[in-house]
Amino acid sequence: MEALMTLDCSAYSESIADILRIFQQIGWLIHNPQGKVEYLPIGDDDKYDWQCDEISESELYDIISKKIESKEQIGVNLFYCNGTEGISLMAYNTSQIILSIEINRKTVKGKYTDMSWYLENIVYKLLNTDVRLLSYKIEEYED
Repeated sequence: MEALMTLDCSAYSESIADILRIFQQIGWLIHNPQGKVEYLPIGDDDKYDWQCDEISESELYDIISKKIESKEQIGVNLFYCNGTEGISLMAYNTSQIILSIEINRKTVKGKYTDMSWYLENIVYKLLNTDVRLLSYKIEEYED
């Protein structure tokens, strides 16, 4: 199974950095359980050569700024603060943010994505912090 969530946060901000900050505010961490950041590096050029480094939050935001200047896709894995679940956030801009629900995906009946959990811990929390979403969509595909 593959699950995706697509968000349009452009009414909230045009800055991917602002979106990452609000995700951190609602409980999604930029550091994995080992304290490392998983991200797409500068110059990745759609190779999806994910890096996993011990870098600070400010270093990550510097990388994101440089990627934005170069019109490159931003990619950061986020990890839920009270669990093992994670998502891959990928975006060129805030009008189409793709969240790949793949890291320790919460499931029901051992197979299907627990979409209500992701709605509660992403969409509803964003709405509760006054983030105006122009649209959101959740999809699941069977392999």
